[in-house]
Amino acid sequence: MTTLYRVGQQTLTLGFVPLLDAAPLIVAKELGLFAAQGLNVSLQREASWASIRDKVAFGVLDGAQMIAPLPLASSLGLGAAAVPMTTALVLSSGGNAITLSSRLLQQLDLDPATLPCPLASGKALQQYLLQQSQQQRQPLRLATVSPYSCHHYQLHYWLSTAGISARQVEVIGVAPAAMAAQLASGTIDGFCVGEPWSSLAQLSDHGRIVTSCDQLWHNWQEKVFAVSQQFADNQPECYLAVLTALLQACYWLHDIQSNSDKTAQLWHWLAQPQYLALADSGLTSSRLFNPVIPQAFFGAALNIPWRSQGAFILQQMRNLQQWQGPLNQPLLQQVYRPDLYRQVAANLGFSAPSADWRLEGEVGSKGDGSRFIDGLLFGMQL
Repeated sequence: MTTLYRVGQQTLTLGFVPLLDAAPLIVAKELGLFAAQGLNVSLQREASWASIRDKVAFGVLDGAQMIAPLPLASSLGLGAAAVPMTTALVLSSGGNAITLSSRLLQQLDLDPATLPCPLASGKALQQYLLQQSQQQRQPLRLATVSPYSCHHYQLHYWLSTAGISARQVEVIGVAPAAMAAQLASGTIDGFCVGEPWSSLAQLSDHGRIVTSCDQLWHNWQEKVFAVSQQFADNQPECYLAVLTALLQACYWLHDIQSNSDKTAQLWHWLAQPQYLALADSGLTSSRLFNPVIPQAFFGAALNIPWRSQGAFILQQMRNLQQWQGPLNQPLLQQVYRPDLYRQVAANLGFSAPSADWRLEGEVGSKGDGSRFIDGLLFGMQL
């Protein structure tokens, strides 16, 4: 265990939403990685991403696990008053899935053996919606966790790829932990959410995963660790200490899906009521990671906050008319700090890319690049 930044007995409160990719914060706490950096960290469970955003903005939380687009949305003033936020660490890649209700799937002309498949499921849904519109039925109601989330943009990307207009469905916001219950009750017809909620919906037979979002956007940042710009400016050594502990936790998780001992240990932590409270969920440690929903926590090109991915998210915001401004590189430089990531990674002996931007959609020589379902290449750099 490496100790790099001694900051005294600094007391911090960090937030998380009960999802599998809160694991780096929980591991850093339970393994004593925060304590090794001189940090007395309390983890605070929050119900929604709006709560996470607001509590970081007002200083109630010193930092938090966040959906990757949220620091950018907060800095732009989308959905709330503008509060500059920043991230220097991606906590996870993948982990999201689109699930449709069992009731809806029974009405689709779709071979279940093809699932999960974004093209087959999207085409079947497109044909169904065409028939429904001719009969003037109520639009389907789909849910995402936030309008400023990869879930939201990936859901719309899937719909668009299938030739489905945003006007043909209703997209609402639902807290992650409430998704499965709302699907079961018929309040919603489908959702896009992170694990373990898709797996639990499928386990209960209330829904079926029709595509993982990794099939739509491969090797894409999902959760980041974010703080307010004020915190980063006022407590730089403390910020680096937190980043160090979290990157060590990500490394501990790097082989989690193939290491049964680690999976059992992680399950023991996640199942506790103060974290994900999974003990009575029907999920077990042996089923913790759904093989059809790839999820990763560590990699040379994974944990760095690529500014090119930030620019692509900004483009999605423009596509959905959430943002009308330019692809603002100065803002991306404030929000995404790959330079700080490289500093922490180097001190831990981890390799890191030297570039801040890359051509998104082009798989690298090691297979670690991003890839889009429709073959898109995105390479804007201002």
